[in-house]
Amino acid sequence: MDNVLPFPAASSRTTRIYHAWLLPVFGFVLGLACAYLVFYGLFETWRLAGSPGEKIVRIAGLQEGRAVLVETGTGGLYSLEFDQGEGVVLPAQTEWKPVLPGTVDPEPRGEGDARFFAWPPLFPVQQVLEWEYVYRVEGAGLVKFALAPDGNLWMWVHQNAGLAGLVFYFYPVMGMTAGLAAMGLVWIIRRAYPKSI
Repeated sequence: MDNVLPFPAASSRTTRIYHAWLLPVFGFVLGLACAYLVFYGLFETWRLAGSPGEKIVRIAGLQEGRAVLVETGTGGLYSLEFDQGEGVVLPAQTEWKPVLPGTVDPEPRGEGDARFFAWPPLFPVQQVLEWEYVYRVEGAGLVKFALAPDGNLWMWVHQNAGLAGLVFYFYPVMGMTAGLAAMGLVWIIRRAYPKSI
């Protein structure tokens, strides 16, 4: 008489339970990766600022840390304001204003400690200007301007407030919680349909 013991089935079920416990770990790692991407600006993209009606040939510099100045092919100097007191942002409607030379900082040093990562533009870059600044007292920000061969200006910006580092605590916990919820769902389905999982 052959005695067949259900060891393979039990072993298989144990293996599936072990794999379910990996879900919280995977959620924790995924949350940590998302926190890194958010904090260092890897989700930010380059946005088109355009031109003041004629081709831009050079980024001339900054004006009081609030506007970027460009020079066109006819020698005109125009400014585009990007800081209106509530942080650096590209306006929904870009408004180029003609200005006179004399208020240009060609090599802005900036302030702050912005260690962010900007993806390179998807076009050949003729000139790049970047500026670090303090954001909301304790935070940091970085804005970059890139000049494309077609004479258009592009802008990239990322800024973090002083408590932005908390994403490295919240996001992993949120990911692990989601993993625990998924593990609980697997357990419920396994109990309801023992032969399916």
